[in-house]
Amino acid sequence: MLGFRSGLSAATCTGCGAPLPADAAFCAFCGKAVPTAANSAPLPSALASPPPPAAPPPYAPYGRPPRASRRSRRWIVVVVVVVIVVAIVGFVIYESLAPVVSVTGINVWAPDNVCGYNANSIGYYGFNDSPGVTDSFAFPLPNFNATNCTITGVTTNTSGFGLSNVGVPLTLPGGGNGTLYASISLPGSAWSGYLNLVFR
Repeated sequence: MLGFRSGLSAATCTGCGAPLPADAAFCAFCGKAVPTAANSAPLPSALASPPPPAAPPPYAPYGRPPRASRRSRRWIVVVVVVVIVVAIVGFVIYESLAPVVSVTGINVWAPDNVCGYNANSIGYYGFNDSPGVTDSFAFPLPNFNATNCTITGVTTNTSGFGLSNVGVPLTLPGGGNGTLYASISLPGSAWSGYLNLVFR
């Protein structure tokens, strides 16, 4: 019969049900291809069930940072500004509370009537400074009531103060308006009041 090959029938055609020889490649009645071991093998499990998709890569931010990150940076800036403000306020308070030597004026005394100058308070001449320092100053001597008077020494009888580098002997012209140059060391603690200078 056409289409048969030698051998015993091993199967029937899946298309028409006709018997097929064991080694037949096509059905002799309907022409349908006979399945073989090569083309009837089951699909591999990998093709039948694809693997699950891989996990996405970790998030790598770019551009603007997340809102939480921006908030944390904003808090850092606020904290830094607050610390700076507190430091400035603390410094101002410290300076205002720091001990100060305040000389509100200078009294000039001449107990032995040196040059006819017995006493004079010059209240407009004053200064403020820190305790324990040494200041150089030029002390005006207005309205001196002697003519060509020579002052041979100057000291202070105010406790805690000391004079040095005093420019004596000092010759004052007639009518006064001389200037006394000296360095004055201040006491080591807060003080306020008049400083007494003594001519001799």
